[in-house]
Amino acid sequence: MSLMDIFRHNIRYYRYMKNYSQEKLGEMSGLSTHYISDIERGRYSPTIPVIERISKALDISPHLLFAENSEAKHLSARVDIHRKK
Repeated sequence: MSLMDIFRHNIRYYRYMKNYSQEKLGEMSGLSTHYISDIERGRYSPTIPVIERISKALDISPHLLFAENSEAKHLSARVDIHRKK
């Protein structure tokens, strides 16, 4: 698995462990929901400052986003539906 694949799987894994939607992670990190989605899908490679913002929002050390994690690879797909009030 490539480093980018490990990274994107780990973002998704830690986001799920915090029970954050992509929208919530975007708000916490100051990034757009679309950008978070594109990172998780491997469409964009974030810069170091963006990686720092994401890790801070997830309250984890940045190096954990690059460490192989067998649980992150096997995370099942989940659909979050949020209705506006």
